[in-house]
Amino acid sequence: MDAYNDTAEHVMNRLGVSYNGLTGKEASERLAEYGENRLREEERIPVWKLFLQQFNSVLVWLLLFAVVISLFLGDVLESEIIAVILVANALIGFLQEYRAEKALGALKKVSGLHARVMRDGHIRKIETAHLVPGDLVLLETGDCIPADARLVDSMNFETQEAMLTGESAPISKHTDPIDGTVSLAERANMVYSGTLAARGRARAVVTATGMSTELGRIAGLLGEDEDSRKSPLQKKLNHFSRRLAIVVMGASGLIFLLTWIAGGEVLETFKTSISLAVAAIPEGLPAVVALTLARGVQKMVSSNAIVRHLPSIETLGSSSVICSDKTGTMTMNRMSVRKLCVPRHEVLLSEIISGEQIAQSVDIELTLRIGALCNDARLEQDGSVFGDPTEAALLGSATDAGLDPASLQQLYRRIDEIGFDSTRKMMSTLHEGPDEGLVMYTKGAPDVLLEHCSSMMVDGEIEHLDEERRREILDRNDGYASSGLRVLGFAWKPVHSGHEFREERLVFAGLQAMNDPPRPEVVDAIRQCRQAGIRVVMITGDQKRTAEAIGQELGITGSAMTGAELDEAGDLATVVEEVSMFARVSPEQKIRIVEALQDKGHVVAMTGDGVNDAPALQQADIGVAMGRGGTDVAREASTMVLVDDNFASIVKAVEEGRAIFDNLRKFVFFLLSSNISEIMIIVLAVIAGLKLPLVAIQILWVNLITDGLPALALGFEPKAPDLMKRPPAEKSEFIVNRYMLVRLAVMSSVITFGSLGLYISSLFSSGWNWGMPLDGGTAAYIHASTMAFTSLVIFEMANAFQARSETRTLFSMSMFSNPWLLGAVVVSLLLQALVIYSPLADAFHVAPLSVSDWGLILLCSMTLVVADVLFKRSAKHAVVR
Repeated sequence: MDAYNDTAEHVMNRLGVSYNGLTGKEASERLAEYGENRLREEERIPVWKLFLQQFNSVLVWLLLFAVVISLFLGDVLESEIIAVILVANALIGFLQEYRAEKALGALKKVSGLHARVMRDGHIRKIETAHLVPGDLVLLETGDCIPADARLVDSMNFETQEAMLTGESAPISKHTDPIDGTVSLAERANMVYSGTLAARGRARAVVTATGMSTELGRIAGLLGEDEDSRKSPLQKKLNHFSRRLAIVVMGASGLIFLLTWIAGGEVLETFKTSISLAVAAIPEGLPAVVALTLARGVQKMVSSNAIVRHLPSIETLGSSSVICSDKTGTMTMNRMSVRKLCVPRHEVLLSEIISGEQIAQSVDIELTLRIGALCNDARLEQDGSVFGDPTEAALLGSATDAGLDPASLQQLYRRIDEIGFDSTRKMMSTLHEGPDEGLVMYTKGAPDVLLEHCSSMMVDGEIEHLDEERRREILDRNDGYASSGLRVLGFAWKPVHSGHEFREERLVFAGLQAMNDPPRPEVVDAIRQCRQAGIRVVMITGDQKRTAEAIGQELGITGSAMTGAELDEAGDLATVVEEVSMFARVSPEQKIRIVEALQDKGHVVAMTGDGVNDAPALQQADIGVAMGRGGTDVAREASTMVLVDDNFASIVKAVEEGRAIFDNLRKFVFFLLSSNISEIMIIVLAVIAGLKLPLVAIQILWVNLITDGLPALALGFEPKAPDLMKRPPAEKSEFIVNRYMLVRLAVMSSVITFGSLGLYISSLFSSGWNWGMPLDGGTAAYIHASTMAFTSLVIFEMANAFQARSETRTLFSMSMFSNPWLLGAVVVSLLLQALVIYSPLADAFHVAPLSVSDWGLILLCSMTLVVADVLFKRSAKHAVVR
C-alpha cells in the first residue's frame, strides 16, 4: 500500500515514529541504512575526453587518414593544412558543448540547505542531507520541500508543484487517505522533494529520501543513454562520409588498376591514386559545417534562442513534431481574469481595463473590491505580485479596472479573517469600512458559496436569491469551467457585531473567471507550423478540460487524452498520431510519447521548464528549455534554451534551422561537384592514355582555396522565400538525395568535359598528336595544364552562383543578395590570377595565359550556365524542393 492510500497514523507506525519525532540514535542508524538525502553523482566526462569526442565521426577519420598518407608521400604542407582544419573544427564544437555534462549537477541545486524537524521531542534545524525516512518535518509558506513526505496535519496548506507535475495552479493539500491509484498531481496528502510550500503550515513524515524520491527517480531517468544519442545531422554526415569513403577508395583503386595495366610505374601509380583519394575528400567540409552552424548560433540569439550543441540547430529545422509544455511557453505563466459576471452584466477583461463597464455597474466595482480585499497576495512597488497566483489575478483585475488595492486596504482595514481550507472551499475577511461600519467579504467556489447566500446584488440593490437565479449563476459557472476557466464567486454582508462574523446569509455579488491566458503571438506561430508541415502537440499537467480549452483557443487540432487514458491505450503508435493534447502526464509517459513519435519516423522537438520535463527533453531529438521560468534541471538537460520562454521563438528557430540545412546542402553540392570533376578528369585522362592534366598542388589549391571561400560564403545565403511553406525533411532523407545525385552527375560532367576538352585542344594547338610522348616540363604541357587548372576554377565560380538554389536559375536570383559569395568569388579569381602571373607559377606548374585563352575559358564555362538552366527547368515539375 502506498503512503497516500493509508492514514497518516498508520504511515507513522510503519515508519516507527511518534509525534515527538525520531531520537538522535534512530536518525543516525537510519542515515547509515538509507544514506544521505542527496542525488547520486554521476561520473562527468573529463574536459580532455569531451575535446577528443569532437573527432568521433567518419568524415574526420577519413581526413586523419588523409593526413597520414600525405605525410607518407612527403606532402607536409597538405597534411598541416588538413590538421589545422580538423583542430579548428574540434575547438568550435568543444566550446559549444563544454557545459553539456552538467544536468545531474543542476538537480542537486533544487533541494534546500536546511529543514526544520522534530527530533527527541524538540524542533531542530538540520541539513537536508541528514533527513531520513521517518523524520517529522515542519513546513510553512516559502519552504522548499526537502524530501518526499506524507502529510500528518495541515493548516490551509498549498504547494506549487509545477516543476514536478506541470500543474500550473497551487495544489490544496489535506491529510485524508486517497483510494485507488492516482497520478502524482492528484496525491493531495503527499508533498515532494523540490516543490514549494506556497501557503499555510503543515507537518509531514518523510517517506523517501535521495534517489528514492520522485526527484531522484527522474534523476535516474535523466542519466540514461545520454552518450549514445546523435543528432540527425550527425547521422546524415556520418552516412554521407561512409558512402564518400567507398566511392573515393573505389575510384582510387580503379585509377591504380588502369594505370598499372597501361604499363605505368607501380610506385608512381600508387602515389597518384592516393593523392587523388586525398584530394577527393572535401577537406573543408567539417570546418564549413561547424562555422555555418556557429554562425547560426549567433543569429539565433536574436531570435531569443541559445544553442548549447551545434548540430541541434539543423535538428530543429528538420522537426516534424513539436511537443510543447503549455504553461509559460504557450501561455503567459500567470493567472489573469478573463471574464467578470454580475447579475445583468458580463464583461471581458478588455472591457474591464477600459473602465467603461465600471461606471455602468456598481456591482462590478463591488465584485472587484471584494476580490482585492479578501486576498492575502501583496502588490509590490515594482508592480510584481507576491502570493497565490489566483489571488494575484484578483489584484490584477482590480488594478486594471482603475482600483488601487493598497488604498482599498487602508480604507477597509482588516480586523479578522476565516482562512481558506479545502473542506470549506471559502475564505472570509472582516473589515472596518469608512461608511458601512463592519463589512464581511467572502470568496470561494461558486457552488459552495451560493449555499451560504440568501440574497444577491442587482444594480446596487439587494434582492432575494431564488432558485431560478441560483440556477442561472451555476449555469454560468459551469459554462466558464467547461471553457477551461477557473471560477471564483464573491459575496458580502454588513456585520453589526462580532458574533455575526459567520459565513451565512451572505449577499452574492458576482463571479470572476480566470486562466493562464495564451500568448497572443503563439496562435500565429502555430499557424506557421501548420504551413510548414509541423504538427504541434501540447503536453500539460493541467486538467484535460483546461488543455482542450487552451488548445482550441490556440488553434491546435486533434483530440485530448489524460495520462491515465494513455496507460490504458493499446496501440500507442496510433494514439500519438491522433492525439494533440496530453493532460496529467508523468515524466515516464512523456518519454513514451516522444519515443512513439520517433518510432513513427518523426524528428521530435520537446519543450519544457520543470524537473518533470528533463527526461523527455533528453529523449527528444532536440530538447528546448525555458530560460526565465525554467529550472536548472531542464536547462542543463536541453540542447537549446529559449531566453523569453516563448513558443513563437521556437518557430523562428525552426526557420533558422531549415535555412542552415538548406545552405548545408548547397555547399555540399558545390564541394562534391568540384571533387567529382577532379576525379573524372584524372580517370578519363588515364583511360585515354594522357598525361595527368592536374598535378597534386593544383588539386589542393582548388579544394582548399579557390573552392573553400565560395563554399563558406554559401553558408551565408539568405533564406529562401518558400522555406516555411515546405514540409520538413524526412528523417531518412540524406544530405545527398536522388535529385542532388542526378544534378551532380550533370554538372560534374559539364565541368569535366569542359576542362578536359580545353586541356586536349591546347595540346593539339601546340602540335601534339595522339600517341606522341609528352614531357611534364615542356611549355606545351604546362600551358595545357594551366588551361585545365584555370578552367576548373572558373567553372567552379559559375557553379557557386548556381549552387545557391536547387530550383531557381542564375537569372532568377539577384547577384547581390549574398555579398559574401560575390566577394569570395572575386577573391578566388584574384588569387588564381596571382598564382598564374607571379613567381608562384613555377611552384604550381603553370604559365601565364593570354587574353584569347581567357576568352576561350569564359566561353566554355557558359556551357555550365546553359546546362543548369535546362536541368532546373526540366526538373521543375518533378521535384518539390
